[in-house]
Order: sequence, then C-alpha cells, then structure tokens
Amino acid sequence: MDPVGNIPPFLAVTGGFNEQDRLKILKKAILVAGFVLLVFAVFGRFILLFFGITPGAFYISGGILLFTISFEMIQSKPKTRQTPESSIDPQESMMIAVFPLAIPLIAGPGTITTIMLNVARTPFSPDIAVTILLVLILSLTVQFIIMRSGAVLLGFIGTTGMFVLEKIMGLILAGMSVQITYDGLLKLGIIHAIA
Repeated sequence: MDPVGNIPPFLAVTGGFNEQDRLKILKKAILVAGFVLLVFAVFGRFILLFFGITPGAFYISGGILLFTISFEMIQSKPKTRQTPESSIDPQESMMIAVFPLAIPLIAGPGTITTIMLNVARTPFSPDIAVTILLVLILSLTVQFIIMRSGAVLLGFIGTTGMFVLEKIMGLILAGMSVQITYDGLLKLGIIHAIA
C-alpha cells in the first residue's frame, strides 16, 4: 500500500466534491478495499489454483487499469467544485469509491498478489489468519488517516491547482502503469530484464 502516493489521485477524483462527501467516498473506498483484500487473503490460494492465474497476470491487468485512469486524468476538463450544501449522488459516490480508489489504488495488484503469495506459501492456521486480519486493519487505518489528512491540501491549492495536480498525477500514473505492466511481463517470463 502507498497511502502518501494515493493522496493526489484521491484528491483528483474527488476534487469536485465538498469535504463531507469526500470523507464518505473515502470511507466507502476503505471498506471496499478491506473486503476485497480479505477475500483474497481467505480464498487467494484457491483462486490461484482454480483459475490458474499467475502473479504476473495481476500486475499486467493492474497496469492496464491504472493506464485507463491516468488517461482519463490527463484528458479531463476542469471541474467546478460543489458548494457545501450540494449533495452527492449515492450511486456516483459508490462508483468512485470502488473504481479507481478501492481498486486498483488502495487494493492494488501488488498488494493483492503479496497477500495471495504469502497465504499460499504457508499452511493455513488460526494464528496466520488472525495476523493477516490485524495487519489488514492496521494498514487500512493508516491508509485512511493519511489520505483523509491529505484533503487539507485542497484548501491550499484551490480548483486551478487541483486541475494542474491532476494532469501531473496522470502523467506519473501513466508511467507507473507501464512499470507495473513491465514487471508483470518479467514475472511471466515473456521478457527479460536488461542488465
């Protein structure tokens, strides 16, 4: 997980909403990400075996998803901020919370793959299950606190600054998406690292 790195994308996709609505979206994103990660922690071993999915495939799919997000961020037009009295459409907030915030930013392919590989490496035991659950709760709590405090940044940079930040983050996410896809190709053995 990268809570600090997730602040700009979080602010970029929620920049048009007031603080209260932004907090609701973040809470939903954390809950959805927690559920997704818990499912992969519990059933990861069976998912890998049943579908024959390799870690490299997760990296490549995550890279493609991140690229679509970055492309939309780069191509977007300036957003007008809502007034504090305006309300957010519950369906729209859920869609933003699920994609791109919960998946793939918070519960990204790297995090999912790490959980699945660690679960698959060791035999199941109650101690391991409790440890994984506690680590997930702690990680998501830290993620929430850091991303929540990052919203203060919006008050300093304003709408224009948010628009510029969105373009910069779009370019960075595009580079990250290519790197994740490259890592996936390496893991699958399709290409080899250049020394």
